[in-house]
Amino acid sequence: MKYFFKPLILLFVSFFSLVGCSDISNPTEGTEYTVISTPMADMPAVVEIFSLACGNCRNMESMIPAIEDMTKIEIAKTHVTFNESAQRSAYVYYAAANQNSGKPSHEMMTDLFIYTQSGAGADKHGHGEGQETEDAAEAMTPAQKKAEMVDIFAKYNMKSPIDLSEAEHEAVYQAMVKAEMIVTNANIASVPAFLVQGKYLVNSSAHKTLEDLAATITYLNSLDK
Repeated sequence: MKYFFKPLILLFVSFFSLVGCSDISNPTEGTEYTVISTPMADMPAVVEIFSLACGNCRNMESMIPAIEDMTKIEIAKTHVTFNESAQRSAYVYYAAANQNSGKPSHEMMTDLFIYTQSGAGADKHGHGEGQETEDAAEAMTPAQKKAEMVDIFAKYNMKSPIDLSEAEHEAVYQAMVKAEMIVTNANIASVPAFLVQGKYLVNSSAHKTLEDLAATITYLNSLDK
């Protein structure tokens, strides 16, 4: 798989106001976005589809507050379940999400990204170019990795995935089943990706700035209303 999000520098250059630029056309289907073949009802307005093992997703996490501020939309999250490794990361994510109103804080997300992408137990499940390589100095034993995970959850006053009750494990499983449905219906092949109204898949690489991306998300969220 191949990351399709352009280098971060493109997202930080030239913050121009879109208001008052009457010569800027609306986003174009097939260029800035596509319409998925299996639209989904009852979805949040905007969903970021991501992986804790994805380096570009980790970078995107720092930009989510700015996108939410520009769009005035709270962005939900769906973790991919491409394979067994991705499913392990997804389990950790949903164990946290289910204990925090459906989405961990940005601070906890940062900790989870670091946890997933570092050490001997890191999940690196093949998202293509830009994939992190393990630093030998950061190598950890499985026991140390487990302890790190427990400490992260304790830091945010949550149960770790290994301490969940049977009912809580079932709730995590059901969240992963829903995630699999979303990823399959949207035909997600690479991340990060944004799905708007359960119907419009944003082509992130077609946007040169963060504001362009936010403008497309805002436009798509206004359709069919």
